[in-house]
Amino acid sequence: MFSLFTKEQLKAANTAENYGKLSKEEKEVVQITNLFRMHPAKIADEYLTPYFKKNKKEVNNYTKSLISDLKKAKPCAALLPEDICMKSALSHAEKMGKSGKTGHDGMSQRLKPYGFAGENCDYGHDKALDIIMSLMIDEGVPSLGHRKNILDADYTHIGVSIKAHKKYRHNCVMDFVRITK
Repeated sequence: MFSLFTKEQLKAANTAENYGKLSKEEKEVVQITNLFRMHPAKIADEYLTPYFKKNKKEVNNYTKSLISDLKKAKPCAALLPEDICMKSALSHAEKMGKSGKTGHDGMSQRLKPYGFAGENCDYGHDKALDIIMSLMIDEGVPSLGHRKNILDADYTHIGVSIKAHKKYRHNCVMDFVRITK
């Protein structure tokens, strides 16, 4: 889908490429997240309308606001994979998957050492692009919190886990933190 990006742009967004603890799909979640962060206007201008058409996605207030938000967003740095975030995302994805529940139970405790943290949870998708598009459109979420987390320039690191889910077949957890040196 991202054929209009240069090899250099794709490589710069692929910060999890050599992070051996992730599946191919989880690494793609990180890369696509970073493309949205690093090139928001390009995504809005060149990719969203074709994606919506191809996937028969209804044009509504959420899709319109996504395009608008991306056109206004300032590019920000790529997120880097981080071990504690990865462990937190894995733990939560496994717990939610086995229980069949949804939500952010225990996030503040799991990511407490960082102070500034956020979490996205997506249910029903197992493909990276579908996961990110679902979270970016954020339909039914008045706060657009998932979208805001992905585009938040204050976050520096990420953890991702995609696991089976008892009720929704799949769930993806993305944990975000800010690490200052």
